[in-house]
Amino acid sequence: MKEKIDPLKRKRSAGFSILAALLLIGSGGRAQQLANQAAPENMSTADDSLRSGLLLQNYSDLYPVLNGVRTGDNLIESTGFLDGRKLRSTPATFINTGFTGRLAGLYTHQSSGQPGSDGVSLSLRGLSPLIIVDNIPRTLPPWSINPEQIESVTILKDALSTALLGIRGMRGAILITTRKGERHPGFNMDITAQAGLSQPVELPNPLSAYDYARLYNEALLNDGQSPIYSQADLNAYRNNSSPYTHPNIDWYQRILDDQTPFNRYTLNAEGTGKSVHYFVSLDYMNQEGLFRESTENAYSTNSEYQRYIFRSNVNVDLTPRLSMSANLFGRIRDANEPGGGAANIFNALMVTPGNAYPIFNPDSSLGGNINYKNNIYGQSIRSGYTNNVYSDGYVDLGLRREMDDLLPGWWVRGTVSYILTLNQSINRTKNFETFQMLTDPATGDRSYRRFGTKSEQNNSSTVSARRHQVYAEAATGYTRHLGMDKLDVLLLYNIDYNTLNDNLAEKYETLGATVQYSIKERYLLQAATSYSGNSSYAPGQGYGVFPSAGLAWNMHNEPFFESGFINALKLRASYGLTGNAVAGYFEYIERYAGSAGYYLGTSAASQPGIIEYQGRNITTWEKAQKLNFGMDLRFAGSKGALTIDYYRNKMSDLVQPRGSSAALSGYGFNVIQNLGENLYSGLEITAGWAERKGDFAYAVSGNLTVSDSEVLFNDEPSYPYEWMQRTGQPVGQYFGYVSDGYVTQAGGGPVVEGYQAVPGDLRYKDLNDDGVINQFDQQPIGNQRPLLFYGVDLGFSWRNFNLSLMIQGVSNRDILLSGSSEWEFQNNGKGQAWQHHLERWTPETASKALYPRLSVGTNVNNHVRSDFWLRPASYLRLKNAEISYTFDDIALGKLKVGGLRIFLNGLNLLTVSDFSQSDPEVLPGAYPLQRVFNGGLTIKL
Repeated sequence: MKEKIDPLKRKRSAGFSILAALLLIGSGGRAQQLANQAAPENMSTADDSLRSGLLLQNYSDLYPVLNGVRTGDNLIESTGFLDGRKLRSTPATFINTGFTGRLAGLYTHQSSGQPGSDGVSLSLRGLSPLIIVDNIPRTLPPWSINPEQIESVTILKDALSTALLGIRGMRGAILITTRKGERHPGFNMDITAQAGLSQPVELPNPLSAYDYARLYNEALLNDGQSPIYSQADLNAYRNNSSPYTHPNIDWYQRILDDQTPFNRYTLNAEGTGKSVHYFVSLDYMNQEGLFRESTENAYSTNSEYQRYIFRSNVNVDLTPRLSMSANLFGRIRDANEPGGGAANIFNALMVTPGNAYPIFNPDSSLGGNINYKNNIYGQSIRSGYTNNVYSDGYVDLGLRREMDDLLPGWWVRGTVSYILTLNQSINRTKNFETFQMLTDPATGDRSYRRFGTKSEQNNSSTVSARRHQVYAEAATGYTRHLGMDKLDVLLLYNIDYNTLNDNLAEKYETLGATVQYSIKERYLLQAATSYSGNSSYAPGQGYGVFPSAGLAWNMHNEPFFESGFINALKLRASYGLTGNAVAGYFEYIERYAGSAGYYLGTSAASQPGIIEYQGRNITTWEKAQKLNFGMDLRFAGSKGALTIDYYRNKMSDLVQPRGSSAALSGYGFNVIQNLGENLYSGLEITAGWAERKGDFAYAVSGNLTVSDSEVLFNDEPSYPYEWMQRTGQPVGQYFGYVSDGYVTQAGGGPVVEGYQAVPGDLRYKDLNDDGVINQFDQQPIGNQRPLLFYGVDLGFSWRNFNLSLMIQGVSNRDILLSGSSEWEFQNNGKGQAWQHHLERWTPETASKALYPRLSVGTNVNNHVRSDFWLRPASYLRLKNAEISYTFDDIALGKLKVGGLRIFLNGLNLLTVSDFSQSDPEVLPGAYPLQRVFNGGLTIKL
């Protein structure tokens, strides 16, 4: 009988239109604009492309830094700069995806492709950076916004650049500056509509039911057990002659779509008049997930993500010397997924073999059995859905008064901000039943055994999180020219309250100052310090001083410097102390954590009692001493540029569990204390070249980062052998056994202590020659070289055509595989098996086997941490590409529009890697990385 498969369909989202009425009164504004943003939108020249990739292309350009802007020739700090226009060619939900490969020192990693959860993690010189938007640290995640709202991105890497962050400057920072609009008079509006398709880059490759069954039999024989599949069973799996009793399901193909839609619509308006300068933006985005849907539901069971954003940045000149800024931001993010949960479904896909059960029985009920009660189709289609709505927004108000009527060069500024985040979870899940078909061997009659209980759909909602932030800052500055010299002074005070749910507010407070002195535009001296604290530490322990200093030499301004091939050369250095508050929620207060039973005397019954809270003795903030040396070079008529930075950051008082003396505390767990010490060091190189020849222009910029680390102290016990020590190894270094081929005879070895080996088992090196493989034979395994990551940005233009390519890669990277995605027949012997298990050890393949002998369930010798399960995961990826055409005025004359641009772009287009089991970033078992093909147009009105 033919299997009855419920018709599957794809729900396509209806088109979304935006209607806006804007009442814009007045014009003007005093906000500064970056010189390198002056080129018309989407008309970047090769020179603009180079500027966006390099820190210094034109020394007169202004670059955003913390609490202001600075010209290129006055920069001492170690920073990186990214023009916001670069982000607009990346068709991604999260703007930080566009950071990948573009900024030296910033390492990105994407571990999921699920809509709404597919942003990248960021590591700046080894640490997770603080996120600052328009000079205000933000508690709400800023990444899910339209890249067209971003003016620029600056990464702050050394102690000098983050000195005014005080107790939260150690991790570095990413400063996002939003658009404030064009500076020329008039009104401009543009509409962008784009749509595309996304598809999984790589899906796992499970075995067919036939291969699964025959390998399962083989594994049972290897374990000394009898096979469970007969030859008739194997034949039925191979020829699909009995799909209800011998199913052969490719679950990935049945549950997931091959491709899904992506679309985004944006309306931007900006302008300048007599007294107002503004930028207003509306944005809608929809990204559908991979899960197939069914006509049996009147609602979506897909993993979908929709986003609505409003932004308004307005600057008003109240008087000739007094200006006001008002930034409004509102966002709604609507994330939907099947009631079974996207992560749970992908886990089920990972552990369920193709012969586990049929999707449907002959009576159209869901298949299942005692070992597999939770049908994956049921999890995806018949479990209802959950919906999470994230609503957040903020308002920033600022006043700035030029005080030059009292003292030339003096100004004062005040800023307040209120940020609110509200997460609401809607539960509309339901339970379903599965049935195992039973056939009477005598009569052939069918009956069904039921598993699970069907339930009505839930309808409940909860506020899962509520967070609000109040930030206030007062600042004053003074600039004075003393002949050829220049003095810049900045003083500020800020206070930041963060409240999560019903917790007491956490307070950050900082008083800071920075002074820079320029001597004849040749020698730059800068000192900065802050007195900063956090309220979650014990009274009297939460505040400290964080000083830093830097100097630079503009060699090209020396009288002896002759400008030839080299046009500009700067040498710079900085050093300082930074901090990182990790106090937790008032952890210094001793308290009890809950109830427990205690056994007293000889009685078998326990007595009720309480548990002391986990021992945490965090008495201070984490610290880092940061040293940075840099060089900036321009050459060949400023067609080329080069920036090099070397850093050495020593971390101390890192919070981690105590090691060697933990047992002396009397606790049943490790005590958390300020005791760790790590060293991070590295080299960062950014270079580029741009040139125009007639109608043709091109630009190439690239960056390379060499990132190294070392554990200096971690309170580890005194090991008997040097190779066991974590001290001196890279941070996060893998430790395990060193494999040494396969066992060739029963009882051979060496193998894990207490294990009786058979041929085909893994053999390990006995490092201490004691005849036993145990913890004393574990050493560093895998790559111990510094991590290398890099990016190359290529741009070409000819007349109205533009082409850009972003290539990025990572080298010296390993991943450690384990669990159901790598090992055979896990999940208590009921798990999946994969194509790489076909290359297992057998007596016939002993000389060429790439995998040990098969076992059912976990093998205590083979399935342990060793270098056998390490894989090189370096890769080279065509991350992003875009081709566009901009129509000229002649072509647009009859259309009566200000501009028209059409474009095609893509994301994750091509990957080259030795790791072939999945994408090297998103490992098997997770929602796969998405390849996106996208197209659209921008109309200027």
